[in-house]
Amino acid sequence: MSEENDDDLGKTQELFEFLQGRTPDGYVIGPDHMPKLTPDQAATVIWYLGNQYWKVTDHVERCDVCGDWYDTWCEGATIDCPPVPIFFCGNCCDGEEAQRKRRIQRGLERAHKRDRKCAVA
Repeated sequence: MSEENDDDLGKTQELFEFLQGRTPDGYVIGPDHMPKLTPDQAATVIWYLGNQYWKVTDHVERCDVCGDWYDTWCEGATIDCPPVPIFFCGNCCDGEEAQRKRRIQRGLERAHKRDRKCAVA
């Protein structure tokens, strides 16, 4: 992993922790001004910022199995499964949950192809 990727991952993890109410080292923030989001809410904020602004990276994702953050340029897998993509870090990518999600995705794709064939006929 490059130094820039390590930096992106570290900054994303720090933002994730900040959004859950942990004050980063070197900062003094009053308790009334600290956010206190759940891990899922914090991940959604980071996802949104990554899609709206260039300053927040969009290649660092949170694993939907273990919850760890990882750099998609270096590891992991994504399944484009409606309604939202599913992300797996390198440790979870070959696990049982990932395999189950892949089987579901393949079944959805086959059903979609069948529906299109029936609509054309």
